[in-house]
Amino acid sequence: MSDIDSADAQALTARIRELESENARLAADAPAKPRPTGSRWRAIVSAICIVVAAILVPVSIVSAWARVQLVEEDAFVATLAPLVDDAAVQSMIIDETMEAVNAKVDFHELTANVFDGITSIDGFPPRAAQALGLLQAPAADGLENLVNEAVTRVVRSDAFSDVWATATRAAHRALTTAATSDGGGLVVRTDEGVGIQLGAIVDNVKQRLVDRGVSAAQLIPEIDRVVIIGEGDNLAAIRTAYALATTLGWWLPVITLVLFGLGIAIARRRSVAVLGTGLAIAIGAGALAVTLSIGDTAVGIVAGDLSLSPSALNVIYDQLVASMAQTAVVLSVLGVFVALLGWAMGRSAAAEGARGAVRGLNSSARRQLASRGLDTGGFGGWLARHKVLVRTAIAVLAVLWLFALRPLSFGDIVLVIVVAFVVAWILELLQRRAEEHAEAEAEAEVEASEIIDPDAIVVVDEVVVVETADAATTGAAASTSKKGAKG
Repeated sequence: MSDIDSADAQALTARIRELESENARLAADAPAKPRPTGSRWRAIVSAICIVVAAILVPVSIVSAWARVQLVEEDAFVATLAPLVDDAAVQSMIIDETMEAVNAKVDFHELTANVFDGITSIDGFPPRAAQALGLLQAPAADGLENLVNEAVTRVVRSDAFSDVWATATRAAHRALTTAATSDGGGLVVRTDEGVGIQLGAIVDNVKQRLVDRGVSAAQLIPEIDRVVIIGEGDNLAAIRTAYALATTLGWWLPVITLVLFGLGIAIARRRSVAVLGTGLAIAIGAGALAVTLSIGDTAVGIVAGDLSLSPSALNVIYDQLVASMAQTAVVLSVLGVFVALLGWAMGRSAAAEGARGAVRGLNSSARRQLASRGLDTGGFGGWLARHKVLVRTAIAVLAVLWLFALRPLSFGDIVLVIVVAFVVAWILELLQRRAEEHAEAEAEAEVEASEIIDPDAIVVVDEVVVVETADAATTGAAASTSKKGAKG
């Protein structure tokens, strides 16, 4: 018998080896399956879209910031108004104001004219005139110091914040007028070009001096200092640049988002495209954040060449780019999150294991809910059949929400991500899958079979015996046997 079994085993082994050899030969002779050319072009186009969008990320951030500053007056004032509270900026304003005053008023000449008028009075004693001449230089210096002290007190006062905000708002309106109208109002044309007038500070100081009883302040003429914003012949270019900046500031972020969306939609492996999109956002925004931080050092170097206070220019620069820098950092973090999401969608063993664990938890939760009577019916079935569409819709709505919240903060990012995940999880639990409901119903039947059956209660010698439905037959037979023995 053993010899027969051994022979059969050897024959079976030989047959298996023969079949394996035949399969290997057929596989080697079979022509290679041509790779679809369409998938290759989809991968190339997807990569191009994502790369171009990555290049546009920092440009979109800057253009969006420029549009806000040019179009929204309140945002412009909110950016520049806090500058006046910094001591370095206040010192620079004082120095620039005094430079403008000194350019228009020669205090020594003014004092000399006053003293000459006094000494020219008939009968003025020569010795008094000589003594008065000795006081001429100190009087001129004292008058200049008086104006300087008045300017300092005004600039460092709390009320100056309102003056600064008013001047800033007027400057923005002047720039807007220059770019969008015929150049009237606060916009002036000079031989040097088109500019805006910034004489509010000097006028305010002059009025303060007059109110304090310094009659000499009335001799200070009106300061008509103009800040040139462009050549008069190039006013059309200014308007074109303004229109271009405002248009790009709105549409460029939209174009960037569309390119990222196309890159993901037409990709052959969408998980890889999502991963690439996240890395592109993180790299593009991170590069801008690094560039802005380096620019702070460059401003300090330029300040020395312009004979301006480096600390004041650094404060101004930091205030101007603060919104851009924050947006860049926030988008970098968002890009890292998107990249992690793309990795979780990938084919790696770790990603598949994580997805399997999540699917198991969700499936267990759905069975528990179904066993407790939750049945979402047709709506749940639709969610189960179109889960990819539902997830895509949630992702698109989250992106649109983020776009509407600009400029973004870390709180906005966390809020949108948490809400999107909670909504996605709830819709995941509301899915109705036939196999899970069948398992839940089977478990419910098993539990129901273990419930006590009232018909299984029998009386034996006035002792109540309670038995389960499965043991009802056995109990009844035992009772009959005992009664027969007694009889």
